[in-house]
Amino acid sequence: MVLADWLQDQGDPRGELIALQTANKAKPAAALLDKYKDYFLGPLAEHTKSYDGSDKDAFTWRYGYIFGVRLSHNHYANEAWKGSLKDVLTTLLDHPSGRFITEMTLLDNNEPADDDLQDLIDVLAKRAPKSIRKLVFGEEPDQISWYNIGDLGKLWKAVPNLRTLLIEAGSFSLGKIDLPELRRAVFKTGGLSADDGKAIATAKWPNLEHLEIWYGDDNYGGDCSIKQVQPLLDRTDLTNLQYLGLKNAQFTDDICRALPKAKILAGISRLDLSDGIMTDEGAAALAAHKDAFAHLDEIDVSENYLSSAGTKLLKGLCKKVTGLGDQKDDDDPEYRSVSVGE
Repeated sequence: MVLADWLQDQGDPRGELIALQTANKAKPAAALLDKYKDYFLGPLAEHTKSYDGSDKDAFTWRYGYIFGVRLSHNHYANEAWKGSLKDVLTTLLDHPSGRFITEMTLLDNNEPADDDLQDLIDVLAKRAPKSIRKLVFGEEPDQISWYNIGDLGKLWKAVPNLRTLLIEAGSFSLGKIDLPELRRAVFKTGGLSADDGKAIATAKWPNLEHLEIWYGDDNYGGDCSIKQVQPLLDRTDLTNLQYLGLKNAQFTDDICRALPKAKILAGISRLDLSDGIMTDEGAAALAAHKDAFAHLDEIDVSENYLSSAGTKLLKGLCKKVTGLGDQKDDDDPEYRSVSVGE
């Protein structure tokens, strides 16, 4: 508000916009944005909607500046646009209205199955505003195994204040993760590589509260095993972690066998083992060590392959066991699969 007062004294319309948006006066603020769109947006004025057929806003505003960004161009949904999202992103970061971007979502980058997000990632790695707190890559892609992000390894140093990281894709490369302020990390994929599994297990994120990992199917690049999970289970430094999701794994039974001795287990309150291939063997491994899980508020075992005997073993394992009645039905091990692969 002090900035708003000063800007209004200078005759700058951004001062009025800050005042209106701070007071939650949406209609007058929208009218002001439209009246001075050349000033507030300049060359960005022609890019205010996503180019993916969704007609969603590319920019959301808060306190007089662009707060959230959603960049997406699907060639099949919008063949008419011949521009480059890299150019749009560069223009945005050059513009005064983009100096305090806090949330950014990057989706399609022309041809969803062929073009990754690497050119956008490279721009952010060099120029990401220090104000960024949330990054989203991917959003329910039609064929997750076809959707590729690129190499994120050089990005982490550019976003030291990141609080939320959400990735939903068939493939990506994480590199060495060092995110000191991160609170929430979700890696949803139908095929997590062993290298990325190791990167997640050994990442530096001391303030993490929510970690959700989807391991996937070996037919779609998911070559992780308990070997990549064990370093995570052995950690004692993630003292703020409350939710641990080891999901969508072909080797859920192996995870169940390793969990009773997992050092990380003592600090969490919610354990999610859903969407994988847990059988009665995994359930028996958990049930044999009930004391290790008694402190948990919840264990989610939904969308696995437990029989009625297996679900009976898990009843009373902790305060709440979710998903006992939500099991996949296939007696033939050859046809059992994780929930997300292709």
